[in-house]
Amino acid sequence: MQYELSNLVEAIKIIYFLGFLLVFSIQDYKRREISDNLVYVFTGGSIVFCSLTIYMYKPPPLYLAFSFMVPALFIAMYLAGLMGEGDVYVIFSLTLLYPVPPHSSLLPRSLLPPPLSITVYSTLSIVLVSLLYGAYILIRYRGLLKEVPLKYRFIYPFIAKPMRLNEYLGTEFYYPLTLIELKDNSVKTTYRLHYDVEEEDPGAYREMFKRLIESGVVPDTIYIWVSYGIPYIIPLFLGTIIFLLVGDTPILRLLELIL
Repeated sequence: MQYELSNLVEAIKIIYFLGFLLVFSIQDYKRREISDNLVYVFTGGSIVFCSLTIYMYKPPPLYLAFSFMVPALFIAMYLAGLMGEGDVYVIFSLTLLYPVPPHSSLLPRSLLPPPLSITVYSTLSIVLVSLLYGAYILIRYRGLLKEVPLKYRFIYPFIAKPMRLNEYLGTEFYYPLTLIELKDNSVKTTYRLHYDVEEEDPGAYREMFKRLIESGVVPDTIYIWVSYGIPYIIPLFLGTIIFLLVGDTPILRLLELIL
């Protein structure tokens, strides 16, 4: 009876978090932000599932502590300005869904806490896509890269792309890594690596460049480097699907080879 109940709860749980992650992925891709209200609903539902799971199975303290290392890491990244607040809530909610080792036959074998495996798969997918994207940018825009300071030259291809100003003015969610300003009657160009998606408004940068173009300071055909950031919810969705298909077996095999 308890075995059947575990499978029923797990089936509902899988439909629940895949549905939310799909919606969040679409929102993150289109708008670079996800609905606060939906995030709160997702977190609230995860708390309900967490309470039910703890009622059915006693959570091992060590397993619980190991699981919550993942949201703790994301909180640290958020405080450092490297991660959005919504991403942290989603990771925290996923962790709440698995306070104990999975007991359902609907899931593949998993010795590691599912949030940890999902995060590993998500990160690997980001690394793979970044490497392929970086190779493309290096080959196609190697001439423009010569204008970038040496300390950033081999980083930009993996996090940004060049875009003409007239094209950039028609975008919504790109953040400029090339900043241009008129200072003491001379044009000053600076380059950066980081930006804060919570504090910075892409629209303000578009207005700034528009004024520079209209005043004749720069032509609208010059290139600047811009970044769309990494919509982490999409890799998280992919990582979740990979986990549901193969569990943590590839990760454990890799650890065996390394250790």
